Formats: sequence, structure tokens, C-alpha cells
Amino acid sequence: MSYEHGFKYLKMAENQEKKDEMEQMARHLVNTLFGEQEEPTSQQKRQVFLEEALPGYLFRQEEDEQPVLPLSQQKHYRSKTIVQKNLSALLPYLDELSLFEKQWGFEKKDETRAEWCVRMQETAATGLGNLIEACKESGALLPRSVYAYFYAAADGDMVSFFHENKKDIFLTVDFPRLANGVSLADKFHSVESGQFSSVAAIAVTMGRNASDTAKKWLQNGEEENYRYLHGFALEMLKAMAAYTGTEIIKEGGCVGAMCYLGAAKEGSAKVQSALVKALDASSIEVSFSRNYFMMPEYSALALVLPR
Repeated sequence: MSYEHGFKYLKMAENQEKKDEMEQMARHLVNTLFGEQEEPTSQQKRQVFLEEALPGYLFRQEEDEQPVLPLSQQKHYRSKTIVQKNLSALLPYLDELSLFEKQWGFEKKDETRAEWCVRMQETAATGLGNLIEACKESGALLPRSVYAYFYAAADGDMVSFFHENKKDIFLTVDFPRLANGVSLADKFHSVESGQFSSVAAIAVTMGRNASDTAKKWLQNGEEENYRYLHGFALEMLKAMAAYTGTEIIKEGGCVGAMCYLGAAKEGSAKVQSALVKALDASSIEVSFSRNYFMMPEYSALALVLPR
């Protein structure tokens, strides 16, 4: 075999190795984003149908059959602050699928999910890595959160949050009942019981630098850079809320699912303003503008519900 032929086959082997590596990375990304099955089985589809058509208690698993326990060991109405300077610590909580598809618009077209993930690995994933490094260097994102425990009780689908005296109400939130007959309000003690459930409220923000940087890029005509930073900051708010939720669990409180209340200009301003005040969120520079919008722009609220 000539040198040229040997070099040719060597290059072919290297290309095949790179191709195999790319396919392996794509399969990993597929399983991470979508799970191992592309389409739910007929049994899974039937289960979803039944859960939507019949009351949720018919499908409740044994692990859900535990009593509602209050966070009685935690101090209530005392705000705690978390400052996370290391963006990498939040990446395990980042929803890449939501970021790539919803925020950045990389929707799956006429391609298999494996092909889509190869495309994401070559484009979106690379862009995400570059954006993370840029944010680290520039300090564009400063993730912070503040949280506290409050007493609450339900009246039907409405949950009332009480002041520390357990008499005066500072906020009432409506949790509409779903088609399967279940409402998040069901997780709380009823007003008639005379008991209270504990709920953790969280305010998170990416800081003013994120808003200023995004606005600057938009004004300078850098629409694509703005779109990437804007979407990333919104998803990082959810990641910071989830991260804070894990810190709450570490405190030993018996807590349930997280209810994300949305970022600025989303959700109910009445609910947001009441929680911002109750949490004293000004400690992390979260406030309301004259136009009744939560500020900075990349700020959000969430609740950690009783189990």
C-alpha cells in the first residue's frame, strides 16, 4: 500500500472515529433532554388520558400517602439570602431543552431527535458554553435569592398567606382546580381545621448587570446576542429558584413541589408585589417600578409547597 493510500485510510479512520464520537454525544444529549423513548407507549398514553379524566386520588402512589408535616422546626418570617457567584453551580438545574427550543428557537424540524441533538451539539451547546464563559468574565449575571417561611391555609381553591400573628392575611393566591379534580390548594390545611401549613416563598434575581448588558446589546443592534442572553437569563432564574429549593430541603424541612410564579412582566403583579414586600426582597435589589413591574427585569418568584 502506498503512502498516499495509507494516509487516506488513516484519515477515513479518524473521520469515522469523530463521527462515532459525535453520535455518542448526540445519543447522550438525546437521553438527557428527552429520555430514552421518542414516543410514549400506548399504555403511557392511556395512563395520561385516565389521569386527566378521573380524580387524582385514584392514581396516587404510596409515597404520596404521607401526612402533611409543617416546617415547625424552621423560623418563620425571617428572610435568608443566598449569593451564588459560581454560575457552574447552577448548570445542573438548567433546563437545556427549554432554553434551546423555547428561548432560542431551535425547534425540531424534519429530522429525528438524534439528528436534532447533533445539530444542537454543533450549534446551541457550543453557543451556550461560549455565553457562560462570557458571563463569567464580564460578571453579567449575579444570581441571588432570598427566601422565608410563611403560614398559610386553604379555603377551597384559594390559599391565604397570613402575617406572623396568624390572623391577618397579606396575600391570597388562586390555584385553579385541574381537569382531574386536583388543585395545589389541596396540599394545604383548610381554614376550617384551625391549623396552618408552612410554605417557603423565594425571590430570585440575576441582578441589574444582566438587564443593563441585554439592553445595551439591543440598542447597539446586536439582536442575536441579546436574544441569547435574554433567554439564558430567564432560564437561569428557574435554575436559581430550583437551587434555592434544594438549600431549603437541606435545612431539614418537609417540603413538596416548587410552584414557579414567573419572572417580571409575567404572572400577577398583585401576588408578586405582596411577596416582594413580605420577603424584604430589596435586600437583593428586587423591587417594583412605578409602572408596577418587578425590577430588575431578570427577577422571579417561586413557592415551595407543603408535601
